[in-house]
Amino acid sequence: MKIFSKSRAAVDMTEGSPLKLIVLFGLPILIGSIFQQLYSMVDSIVVGNFVGANALAAVGASGHVSGLLISAASGLTTGASIVVAQLVGAKLNERIKASISTTLIFVTILSVLLSILGVAIASQLCRWTRVPDNIFEDAVTYLRIYMSGIVFLMLYNFFAAILRSLGDSATPLIFLIISSVLNIIGDLWFVIGLNMGVAGVAWATVISQAISVVLCAIYVAFRVEYFKFKKGEFVFDKGLFSEILRLGLPSALQGSVMNLGFVLVQGLINTFGSAYIAAYTAASKMEMLSHLPVESFAMGYSVYVGQNMGAGNVERTKEGQKKILMFTGALCILLAVLLISIGDVLVGLFVDSSETVVISYGAQFLRTFAPFTVIFAAMNVFNSTLRGSGDSVASMLAMMMDLGLRVVAAYILCSFESIGFLGIAFAIPIGWFGAAVLAFIRYKTGKWQSKTIKVKT
Repeated sequence: MKIFSKSRAAVDMTEGSPLKLIVLFGLPILIGSIFQQLYSMVDSIVVGNFVGANALAAVGASGHVSGLLISAASGLTTGASIVVAQLVGAKLNERIKASISTTLIFVTILSVLLSILGVAIASQLCRWTRVPDNIFEDAVTYLRIYMSGIVFLMLYNFFAAILRSLGDSATPLIFLIISSVLNIIGDLWFVIGLNMGVAGVAWATVISQAISVVLCAIYVAFRVEYFKFKKGEFVFDKGLFSEILRLGLPSALQGSVMNLGFVLVQGLINTFGSAYIAAYTAASKMEMLSHLPVESFAMGYSVYVGQNMGAGNVERTKEGQKKILMFTGALCILLAVLLISIGDVLVGLFVDSSETVVISYGAQFLRTFAPFTVIFAAMNVFNSTLRGSGDSVASMLAMMMDLGLRVVAAYILCSFESIGFLGIAFAIPIGWFGAAVLAFIRYKTGKWQSKTIKVKT
């Protein structure tokens, strides 16, 4: 166990080149996010190519439903990571252990309860979202198995969020790569080797996530000082929990409401039939993959904001914002060119080449929203300033603006026969624009500067 003999030091982001710090910190998050996205992408690719387009549609039809339940617990993890990042910036090291133990206790209990709930109501959720009869049973099967292992996903997210807030974005990446490789192997074995279909990809995901959690737990127990609890240190601190709730509940509510909106959009898509569902599933996977660079560097930037605001460095926070905004904006332009130029090739990865209708619909979807992705960068950067500083309510409202506009626009635009299915794609940048404007207005007021946590020493 020699490799676990030393503790990893936190990265101090209050000194040095802002863009270099954010990019170097964000790169492991980006790579990790890509591998995390591979979980669902490989599931979709394997079932789409080796089982069929209907199986791909079944996996896609239940995806946002599981996200609705997961997002509630994820928000609390977000709140804890902000607390820890600001405690690191303020050099209040003695309070970090208490915040970690408090979050671990709560997230474990909550994720177990969500898992039980998800398994129990899986069928009702699929009926609520109007999953077509020809893919209904497969959708319910996938959802039940996936939700049965949700505790592993939440615990991995907990370990990853805390390590990142301490300045270590590389370690979660290593374990995520391992579990992603195991997930790919499991998908191929269960689906092709054992002919388990949709159930096979679901079990592969649950098992690989469980292995990832075990590896993270072993690592932090040996290498991270803040996880080495002495007698009386593993506590549930009510004061810290109130701060975690203050910062996390808006994120939890935001995530839940946003996923509720995605469920409503999925319900709209389900009315078009299984070919459109398969097209949307494939296109949305590529959409999410294209968003990862911006989201990952914005996540790194939010840690940068948390540490610098904890240290009282407002001007340094603003300097970092300007540089990461230009950087992510340039990234979005490059990604848009890719989505527009090879959209059909990207969607074609998910289904057999004979599924020309699915590929055509998916490619049209990508080419519709791609030209507006630079707005996505602005929305994420301004929102990360609010979130990292502790202005969680404003951050929540901005993201809910994105959701609200997107859902309303989708239902209105899809009602026009000349637009139809593509109304969902046109609605995406409409939501981004509304959220970016709201976050920018809040940023200009300067009120986010007074939201740094207040914890008794």
